[in-house]
Amino acid sequence: MKSIIPVSPILIFSMFLISCGGYLPSAPSNWSANPTEMHVWDPPDAETLAKRRENQQYLDNLTSEIERLFINQASLTQQGTTMDNLTLKTDAKIRRSEKEFSDQMDKEIDRSKKMQSDIKETQEKLKQAEENLKKRAEIIPPIIFSSSNYNAAMKAFSQGQYRISLRLFNNLIQQNPPTFLKDNIHFGLGSSYFRLKKYSQAQKHFQKILDDFQMGDKRFNSYVMLGLIHNLQGEKSRALYLLDEALSNNPPERMKPLISRLIRNINEEPSHATN
Repeated sequence: MKSIIPVSPILIFSMFLISCGGYLPSAPSNWSANPTEMHVWDPPDAETLAKRRENQQYLDNLTSEIERLFINQASLTQQGTTMDNLTLKTDAKIRRSEKEFSDQMDKEIDRSKKMQSDIKETQEKLKQAEENLKKRAEIIPPIIFSSSNYNAAMKAFSQGQYRISLRLFNNLIQQNPPTFLKDNIHFGLGSSYFRLKKYSQAQKHFQKILDDFQMGDKRFNSYVMLGLIHNLQGEKSRALYLLDEALSNNPPERMKPLISRLIRNINEEPSHATN
């Protein structure tokens, strides 16, 4: 059901003001102030103002420095990250290098062992080669017999050059001379020693002819030379024994008178001849 009396907005607002106005206190007619709570502002003097400005400048600078440090810290953090990454890469490279170095060292050790083995093998081969060379050096190469050397030895003996003939006959005996000349060379050696009055050395060669060349034509000549040597050495009985043995072995006719005469001379002489 609708209201018959219309309500005016102005009326409503007036009623609101009236109702509120009953609760507000009335304004005081006077104010009392405490002097200690009063603040008096005096303008700063020039010196104080300068100090304030100086402090403010210091604070501004400090703020700028803190900001700079902040920015630098961020930069350092970035640099640290970069360094960490670089360190990781470097560590990886170092590990690879260490492995490569270790592998290289292993190869070098193996190569060193191989070289030592090769050196040892080479030393053994060198030692063997030296031994072979030494053996070859000990082998006297064959010397070919020369008839001219034989003739030179005979000529030196016939000319009374007994030292030269002795050296030449010694060379000839080392040259593997023909068998039919061996007894002649030994006879030349014995005769050269005999002329040099080295009777012991001469006796060896004459005795060798009797022992090894019984079929040679120097056999009975050697009997005669041995008889002379023993007689010169005061071994008269030994000299006569050999000469008698020579006669009993049927010497050539031309040798028989020579042997018989030597036997008589030895028997007749009270002492051996000196020449």
